Amino acid sequence: MKFSLKQSILLIAIVGIMFCFNTLEARTQRLRGRAQTSYRSARIELQQGSYDRALELFLSVLENEPNHVESIKNVADLYFMKAEEADDEEALDLFELAHGYYVRTINTILGIADWESYTGFELFKSDSELKLASIFARSFIQGQEFYQEEDYENAIEVFNDLRRLFPDRIEPVQMLAAIANNQGDVDLALSYFLEIHEADPTNTQIINNLAVEYERLNDYDTSLKYFQMLVELEPTNIVAYVSTAYVFMQMENYEEALRFYELAMDVEPDNVDIIADAANIAIETGNDEKTISYLKRLYYLESNEDNVSFLVYQLARLQSWEDLITYSKIWHEMNPDAKEPIQFIIAAAYQLGDQDTVREYQQKL
Repeated sequence: MKFSLKQSILLIAIVGIMFCFNTLEARTQRLRGRAQTSYRSARIELQQGSYDRALELFLSVLENEPNHVESIKNVADLYFMKAEEADDEEALDLFELAHGYYVRTINTILGIADWESYTGFELFKSDSELKLASIFARSFIQGQEFYQEEDYENAIEVFNDLRRLFPDRIEPVQMLAAIANNQGDVDLALSYFLEIHEADPTNTQIINNLAVEYERLNDYDTSLKYFQMLVELEPTNIVAYVSTAYVFMQMENYEEALRFYELAMDVEPDNVDIIADAANIAIETGNDEKTISYLKRLYYLESNEDNVSFLVYQLARLQSWEDLITYSKIWHEMNPDAKEPIQFIIAAAYQLGDQDTVREYQQKL
């Protein structure tokens, strides 16, 4: 019989572990009668590459000696090997069988007093843990492939299986929430996020997801609770501050919205998008001092015609004549053909009684 590379590698590992465990078996797990005969035959079949027969015989051992660790581990390894050679659908079922026997291996070992002192126990336990991690990764990747293909029915089945087999892992629940969102079931997505949050209350990604979901439901008070929780856990997270500000804007609480934009600016003082949003809120709330402060800040960070012209119009609205002349001249230098900055300079100079400037710029019209 020809072995595949995967089979050969796994067989070497199985035989190596069996060798390491011979001393342990002689000291702690003697077999008698039919179980002993089945066990010896199983090892011979395994070494000869007769995997199906070896699997039958190891299972036969466990019918009489359910706590025989080496047989449990070999059953797990054989199911694992069969899964690697199977097609996707059958592989998932075989990996689930392997999972059960790897968990059983670990639990049986941990149920033996002073197991750490025996040669082989740690090897069996660590190898089982590695195989469980591999089963999770392979199955999760399969589920992700279904998800990317928008085959949600099969993806849900895989992630629900992983959720059942690996109850301490949150990734399958996250994927189920993503599927629910894609299918427009906000309530179901929310239930998944709440489940994860209960298990992992400081998971900032989940807290953000909860805040967004409640915002989508127009439950702004609850959304704010989670966004502010996110701010406390990640005080340099700009998105958390801006998102909190946005919710306050939805509630028409512009003062609080502006406060959170200012907190965001404390973290990233040169973020022009945040400064521009803060300026717009300041205009909305009639906070003229902050409006001009933000617009000047914006202009000095990005000295372009759009920013300076917007600042000029606000200065004209506030009748801030000296600043109006200063920034209108800057606008005029950027675009000498534009009439508006010249008109603003003349109007401001007239208000200040500066006739020389009025005459100078009248000639440019």
